[in-house]
Amino acid sequence: MADTVLDASAVLALLNAEPGAKRVAEALPGAFISTVNMTEVLTRLVDWGLSHDEIRETVDALGLERSNLALI
Repeated sequence: MADTVLDASAVLALLNAEPGAKRVAEALPGAFISTVNMTEVLTRLVDWGLSHDEIRETVDALGLERSNLALI
């Protein structure tokens, strides 16, 4: 079981290669994210113009724990 819970700003920092991205990457895979924070990440990916398939690939590549959640 993971002992790390990420918020949207951490995941977005990773996706944007911002300061702190390396630390977030080290917490993956298996970190947890709340539904509210994942929704914020998904919204930002849509805003960036990613297709449904690109969003799914991006989210899957993160390896975040999403048990019992139908996110996309």
